[in-house]
Amino acid sequence: GWGSPSANAVGTMPGMQPPMAGAVTGNVSGSAGEAQLYGALLDQELQQDAESARISMSKRRRRMNGLPLILAMLLPWITFCFTFATAAFFIHYSAPFSSTLCEIAVLGLCLYQLPSAWKNFKKSPLDGFYPFYLAASMAIAAAVGWGMGDFTFYSYMEPAYSAELMVSYTEVDPSSTTLVDGQTMPTSGGRFQDAGRVYFNHDTEVDVSRAFSFKMADVYCVAPILNTKCSKNCGQDFWAVGKNCCSEDGKDFHCGDVGSKKAKSGLRLMEEKEVPFYRLAVIQAAGKHQMISQHPIFFHWLVDPVAETHSWQKQGFRRFIVAMLASFGVSGAALAWTLKTMHLVL
Repeated sequence: GWGSPSANAVGTMPGMQPPMAGAVTGNVSGSAGEAQLYGALLDQELQQDAESARISMSKRRRRMNGLPLILAMLLPWITFCFTFATAAFFIHYSAPFSSTLCEIAVLGLCLYQLPSAWKNFKKSPLDGFYPFYLAASMAIAAAVGWGMGDFTFYSYMEPAYSAELMVSYTEVDPSSTTLVDGQTMPTSGGRFQDAGRVYFNHDTEVDVSRAFSFKMADVYCVAPILNTKCSKNCGQDFWAVGKNCCSEDGKDFHCGDVGSKKAKSGLRLMEEKEVPFYRLAVIQAAGKHQMISQHPIFFHWLVDPVAETHSWQKQGFRRFIVAMLASFGVSGAALAWTLKTMHLVL
């Protein structure tokens, strides 16, 4: 009898509802749901932060790659222009040793960096790409610029510089010279070995009837320059010359401005490697026409020698400008092709 009232007193008191089954389980489940929701929100926030960091890093990486990209585009082009200009223009003429030393230094520096850049590139293609590309492209640019500059210098600029720096003579009689005592002597070419431009007197002509040639792959044409009024003691040391401008027997001589009546001047032949062939042509002409030419000197027969030297310089500068513009395009195309081939993202 005591057990039942006690149980009722503890289990249910008057005016109280009995506890519902599963009340504790429901509270625990609610707390777990809130924890899961909080964790999901935290994961989502962390993912957003990670995405923002990745985008920020990507943008920062693109900005960092911009400078190497610009350098890879410009430095080979600048190297080409520098070596071309150093080899082609007046510094090569006035200081050939310094010019050559400068070219060697630029090319040598590029080649010196090449092995170490290649090793770094093999270890890490992504990190070592730009140093290796710069070393290789600048070495190629230096070599090509040097070669093209030398060709421009010896073809156009050196003859123009030499002609401008040599002596100019006016009112020259190519056949005879009157001395102070009144004696007339044949004009000797030995007196004009320093001549660059010679302006002859009005009675001077090119005697195309006694032209001759010597053939060695090209045809080297010569014709004597003489005073038409000279009758005795006439020298034949002045010769108008040209290459591939006459027939093999010397006829049809049309070198320079021979066909112009205004032409009374000569521009000295500056291509020293061609002088021996013209000398052989003079020897044959002298033998055929019974002439004596002890000190022959050779000229391009022209109306205006100054304009001719300026045209040589213009051709040299034109080649440089064209090469400069073309090399800029080649530099950009080579870089773009290399990046595409390497599958690198800028």
